[in-house]
Amino acid sequence: MGTLTNDSTKATEFAGEYKMWSFNNLAVGTASDTLTLTFAANCIAEIQNTIVSISAGQDEAFTYVASDSSGLIVTVTSVEQDGTAATDFTGTKVNLLIIGK
Repeated sequence: MGTLTNDSTKATEFAGEYKMWSFNNLAVGTASDTLTLTFAANCIAEIQNTIVSISAGQDEAFTYVASDSSGLIVTVTSVEQDGTAATDFTGTKVNLLIIGK
């Protein structure tokens, strides 16, 4: 499992409790990468939803991504065209949107 590295981050705050973080062009290095948020740095105590999409490097060995969260840890899973774990991460990047409160 790797740790996602971040090129640019944007925070947006809604009226009320919810906040949205946009992480753009996160470099993906393994089939299962993580991003850990903290209340001190991100002002989020609970993740409500995550949305991830490929922003660079899509090919047969990096076809699909999915995201899931547990606590304040987001896991991005990368898959090949045949449904197995991704194996080639040359130039692979994702955009990740996190909504929390």
